[in-house]
Amino acid sequence: MSIEMEVNQSELAAAILIKKREMVELGMTYGLLDERTIKCSQQLDDLLNKHLHIKRRKLCFN
Repeated sequence: MSIEMEVNQSELAAAILIKKREMVELGMTYGLLDERTIKCSQQLDDLLNKHLHIKRRKLCFN
């Protein structure tokens, strides 16, 4: 794995944790069906999908 990919994975993992915390806070404050919570959840989904894509690519090339 390249150093660049390792850095991207680290940054992505940090972004996922931050987004998870944000989503939980929004859910507790405004409720799970609030537009802000749903939008944050969708953003978290995007980050998780990127993470999964990197993991799959890593498995294919090893």
